Amino acid sequence: MRRYSGEKAAWQHPQSLGQDYPAWLSGICLILIALFLPFSVASAQGVGEIVSVLGTAEVFRDRHWQALTMGATVAAGETVRIGSDSRAAIQLSNGAQVKLNANSQTEFKQIAPPTEGILDTATQVLQNLLRVLSGEVWVRSGGEPLEIETVYATATVRGTEFDLAVEPGDLARLTVLTGLIEFRNPQGSVLVAANEQATAKRGEAPRKIVLINPLDAVQWSLYYPDGVGAPGQPDPRRPNDSQSPRYWTQTAQRQLLQGQVAAARQAIDRALVLDPNDADAYSLRSTIALVQNRNAEALTDAQRAVAANPASSPAYLSLSLAQQAGFDLNSALASTRKATELDPDNSRALIQESSLLFGMGQLNEAIKVAEQARQRAPNDAMVNTIWGFLLLAQNRVSDAREAFQTAITQDSTLGLPHLGLGLALFRRNHTKAAVDEIRKATLLEPQVSLYNSYLGKAFYEIKDDRRAKKYLELAKQLDPRDPTPWLYDAIRLQSINHPAEALDNVQHSIDLNKNRTVYRSRLLLDEDLATREASQAGIYENLGFEQMAQVEATQSLSLDPTNYSAHRFLSDSYSGRPRYEIAQVSELLQAQLLQPININPIQPSLVATNLNILARTGVSKMAFNEYMSLFERDQTQLYASGAAGNNGTWGDEVVASGLNGSFSYSLGQFHYQTDGFRPNDDIQHDLYDLFFQAEVTPELNLQAEYRRRETTQGDLHLNFDGSFAPQDRNNTTQETTRVGLHYSPSPQTNMIVSLIYTDRNTDFDYFYRKNGFQLIARPNGTQAEAQWLYKENLFNTVTGFSLYRNKYNNSFPGTPHPDLNFPVDQTTVYGYANIQFSPSITGILGLSGDSYDQQNFSFNQLNPKLGLRWNVTDQLVLRAAAFEVVKRAFIVNQTIEPTQVAGFNQFFDDADGTSSKNYGVGLDIHLSKNLFGGLEFFRRDLELPFGIGGPFEIEKDQEDLYRAYLYWLLDRNWSVTTEYLYEGFKMLNGQYRRMSFPTRLETTSVPLNVRYFNPSGFFTGVGTTYVDQRASYDPEANHSIASGSAHFFLLDATVGYRLPKRWGIVALEARNLMNQQFQFQDYWFQTATNNTDPRFLPERTWLARIVLNF
Repeated sequence: MRRYSGEKAAWQHPQSLGQDYPAWLSGICLILIALFLPFSVASAQGVGEIVSVLGTAEVFRDRHWQALTMGATVAAGETVRIGSDSRAAIQLSNGAQVKLNANSQTEFKQIAPPTEGILDTATQVLQNLLRVLSGEVWVRSGGEPLEIETVYATATVRGTEFDLAVEPGDLARLTVLTGLIEFRNPQGSVLVAANEQATAKRGEAPRKIVLINPLDAVQWSLYYPDGVGAPGQPDPRRPNDSQSPRYWTQTAQRQLLQGQVAAARQAIDRALVLDPNDADAYSLRSTIALVQNRNAEALTDAQRAVAANPASSPAYLSLSLAQQAGFDLNSALASTRKATELDPDNSRALIQESSLLFGMGQLNEAIKVAEQARQRAPNDAMVNTIWGFLLLAQNRVSDAREAFQTAITQDSTLGLPHLGLGLALFRRNHTKAAVDEIRKATLLEPQVSLYNSYLGKAFYEIKDDRRAKKYLELAKQLDPRDPTPWLYDAIRLQSINHPAEALDNVQHSIDLNKNRTVYRSRLLLDEDLATREASQAGIYENLGFEQMAQVEATQSLSLDPTNYSAHRFLSDSYSGRPRYEIAQVSELLQAQLLQPININPIQPSLVATNLNILARTGVSKMAFNEYMSLFERDQTQLYASGAAGNNGTWGDEVVASGLNGSFSYSLGQFHYQTDGFRPNDDIQHDLYDLFFQAEVTPELNLQAEYRRRETTQGDLHLNFDGSFAPQDRNNTTQETTRVGLHYSPSPQTNMIVSLIYTDRNTDFDYFYRKNGFQLIARPNGTQAEAQWLYKENLFNTVTGFSLYRNKYNNSFPGTPHPDLNFPVDQTTVYGYANIQFSPSITGILGLSGDSYDQQNFSFNQLNPKLGLRWNVTDQLVLRAAAFEVVKRAFIVNQTIEPTQVAGFNQFFDDADGTSSKNYGVGLDIHLSKNLFGGLEFFRRDLELPFGIGGPFEIEKDQEDLYRAYLYWLLDRNWSVTTEYLYEGFKMLNGQYRRMSFPTRLETTSVPLNVRYFNPSGFFTGVGTTYVDQRASYDPEANHSIASGSAHFFLLDATVGYRLPKRWGIVALEARNLMNQQFQFQDYWFQTATNNTDPRFLPERTWLARIVLNF
């Protein structure tokens, strides 16, 4: 029961404290809302945990005051009071956060548990009650409604961060940092928004003002680290002398630790009056600016500190911290090393150096420096915190937890050890405790953007999207220059069917990262390995922006070819693109070799080539790694997908992947079968993949993989005249074993090794002019590759070699034809250099050498490679390349050699030993924030060997590809894509293939697609494709097939739904809805395997698909 009076409040303290409180002290009541579920609480139930105490804090319990320490709990109905020059931080059981300033008293009347469901806040019943009896409190709610009632006014809140103080003169002051509060009393009301402040006096209507810097009102609640040394150590020559600058800087440091920022500023000013060149004073000013996210001011003051006293170790430490805030890591490292040079016993400088070395990938050096810091300051909380992160990087999770807990005991006001402890708890899969620890980090240091980014990511991990969104948005506001929350929010938005907004976040993160794609957070102490495995390609694919994805991925690889995230990004973006299968599986192999242990699933369907499956598009093309965990967690995850369609089509894919300590694994199977659209067009695949990886040391990873493939198929070829072989059959069984090694002795150097052995057994049944014969092919081979990668700031190099030793054993049962057995050996060495001639121009210089030996021919060849990537402006990129390639003697279609030069693919499924000269130029442009386009021209001049065991010749072909694309985001729900694609093929000379195949083939296709994404999870898309094809045959070599042309329109559609809580997707996709019949020649005859995934089928097809994440 609550009662108000304009003159006097009727409320009394629930405990008899033996004091008469003035009217203005007895009226304030905070009501914090958490749930819509029914809740009742007993008076002794714990409602909050004491996270930090600086000074003295007491609780009124059992009718007397008792001391509170860190880790203690507060029960419902109890009152907490804070002593002078003291502070306390409390995490409430409903997730809300409270800080109590000096000389305050607050009763925790009633707190509800955290919300587990979704309910309109207007319908919720107020179930949380705090009574502020005196002093000042800072509160960050979890987004639930909140009501504050005082004698002077009532405040109704809808999820916010604010500060409430009761001041002398019967005045209540409310400052809102985020959210909206209605502040009212019988005399009137005001709406107080973010960056506004309201006051209310007894008997007067509330009034509000706009604040230029609302952060000034909550300075007391922020954490200010010790930047100049332990306080309380006066100048030994002038102890307690107020005319000594040291006296005032030490006073300022003590006041900062107590949250008395205004007083600290005054003390700093006094020190500068006494000595305008006092380095400690400028260092303290730099510290204040850093905490308040004013990084430019922090850097200026730190530079002044160094200029004032070049012999000051604390000054250089301040400069290092300010440079780190600007992500100038090399300068930060140099400054902190100068600090340790000036004072070898400066443990804070040593541990700063260690954290920078770790963030720059120099783990062993970081450990050495941290050990020195531990020897000098074993009881320093920051030293033990950084030591905990270093232990975590070595997978010593239990030891890391102990180090973090020690640091928390040593300094309960520091947020970083709570973040580290949260990461360690996530690693052991203690998700609730992990989230609680990261929340504590944001409670203790609420202005640190990265802590809020990690808290948003933590809520994403436990599928609490509302809170994930809240904290990521807060992180963006706290540090608008940090790309981390934009990256995390892009992943979140993609998972809830907002790909357009996700792309906007990705593009903004790239802008903040100097036009470079972002794959991890900017927290130097966390490698953010799980986030780096998350699929960004899915964002582009959902929208139909695949070309954009490839441009971003290839640019990332030109800057850092060791970036396994970029390799996976490029592999995913190649998936489903015609004739890019070798590049797709090769990029996946490179990503696997370079990756650390992780829970990423290995999908058997993505490792294999030549599956002859109609390519999926858009959302239904989604890979399992779109559902990746964003924290490293020891757990097992299960992914499953199923599909069913007409023509007897059905399939499934199931993958279980897991992480346990220093070991990870993935076990998967894939099945697909269809009867096809005509006789003998059937196909069936059964694929199995077992993958294991172990981290032997932080520098050394080993992995092993076993694959098995069983394929049965008929004649799947599409020919221009519609002909096919009704009796030809192909049965293949293949087993492949692979072992890999990744060794990284330093951040600049990486070595990867891949050894692959495969054994394939294929039975071909051929029928020609009613006469059939059987061919049994049993090729087996070994592929050994090694690569050395080196990188510096302005260049990187990739050097390596490949050895291919294959044996082909062919027999013709039932025929007089003798067995055909022969080896194929190839050795390749290569070197590539990506050189940044300027911040906007990257040149690619390369050279490879091939020694090829086959039954009918052998040769040695040098292949120059040149490429250019020029960022003409931030919106315009020019790419150009010229290179030569010799097609490898692949059996498994994978290599670790770079697959592209300036974004142009090197490896196509040509006949083994084919030599090609390639030329390309491309232009990619951001026409506006929501409009993207580009042009690309690519030519290939080929010399390919033809004929084994019979007539042999070198034939010459020419291929051209012209592409123009335009991508448009209409708004946050709609995307439109269109493309012009010309593919030209010409036989220049050669007498054998022209007897059966076109000598000239020109195909033009113009797709137009519109996609819609609804926030509810529903998505749909419709597309039309115009195709024009002209096929020319040599009338002298082939009299049975006439040259001709064909053109047709196809209509496709997709509809689907994203299941809530990232459970998966269901989709229905239909192709050729109008059931168009047409002539079309696909490109199977240009490939070594005589296979290519079908792009168009002359019959209506539909496929229902479901993807589930367990």
